Amino acid sequence: MSLEDRVSLVEAVEDDAYLLAEISKRAFESDVEVGAKEPGGPPGYDSYKDQIRYMEYFDYYRITLDDYTVGGVTTAHRGEGHREIVRIFVDPDSQRKGVGLKAVELVMSLYPDVKLWTTGTPEWNTRTKAFIEKLGFTQVGWAVEDEGRGRWYQKTLGEGVRFQEIGELRDGMRNVTVEGRVEEKAVARMVRSRRRRETLSVTEAALVDASGRVILTLWNEQIRKVEVGDRLRVENGYTSTYQGILQLNAGRAGKLVKLI
Repeated sequence: MSLEDRVSLVEAVEDDAYLLAEISKRAFESDVEVGAKEPGGPPGYDSYKDQIRYMEYFDYYRITLDDYTVGGVTTAHRGEGHREIVRIFVDPDSQRKGVGLKAVELVMSLYPDVKLWTTGTPEWNTRTKAFIEKLGFTQVGWAVEDEGRGRWYQKTLGEGVRFQEIGELRDGMRNVTVEGRVEEKAVARMVRSRRRRETLSVTEAALVDASGRVILTLWNEQIRKVEVGDRLRVENGYTSTYQGILQLNAGRAGKLVKLI
């Protein structure tokens, strides 16, 4: 039987959470073989409660091989015609067999109207880099992250999608994706987080394109890594108004990408 017939996707449900957490733990902790400093993974990678949370917020599928669960893949809506592959993992015993490649092909086929797919991987992860590029994704930039940086990729199908222009932004928008150049950046200041009761650094930068200008809020490591003159993309951002001024925020769920 060919791999084509052996790999399938099944929508994940709460009863799958324990098994998916176990497989995710094995998969991500095997990254020590390809550059990870120590066993670990992205937030919630080994928590069954977080697997359930991902099922609530994302489209989450079990990857099966010969009807046995060997991994998982999550995707998220990021705007009209745009989806992100948020996370994919395959049990180490089933890696290097084409299972992950086939799983991504299957998940992309579930969304025929999507013309732009994006995804990322930590800079050090050579295995995932090769995997993503084998799928036909092209690196477009570096995701600005609290720890290190990540390669950010996209795959365009057909004519792709049109991003919003800065001049089109209005208060209260969600799933915002825009590109622009950093024209100015203010001096950082310290603020107190109400939710986590910790001290954070924050500042504002002016992001411009041919249609207009918007204030982009930068936090913590973003402040150090973003410089005047950088070309940035904000994916899955949102807009808000503070003291009558429109602001663009990447937020926890969004991505801030330095374009190359």
